[in-house]
Amino acid sequence: MSSDSALTAKWFTWIARLEGVSLLLLFGVAMPLKYVGGIAEATVWTGWAHGCLFLVYLVALDSQRRVAGWSLGWAAVGFVASLLPLGTFLFEWKSDL
Repeated sequence: MSSDSALTAKWFTWIARLEGVSLLLLFGVAMPLKYVGGIAEATVWTGWAHGCLFLVYLVALDSQRRVAGWSLGWAAVGFVASLLPLGTFLFEWKSDL
């Protein structure tokens, strides 16, 4: 594995983890606070942070796809994984990064 490939894989791994944590915080903390606790502001910052991390994740996924030679199909699996709770963690595990 070249140094560029290793750096891209490390960057992708950390972005995927952060995006996964932000999704879990949004679904597990902010949304219950909003809908059960009546605190409408709970999703504002969490949702904003998750949205930004999601976009960065898509850029990282495409970079990793190009550097590692992944197929578009495998990248599509990575995209779908980002929409599911714990999906990015499972995708990272299955990708052998």
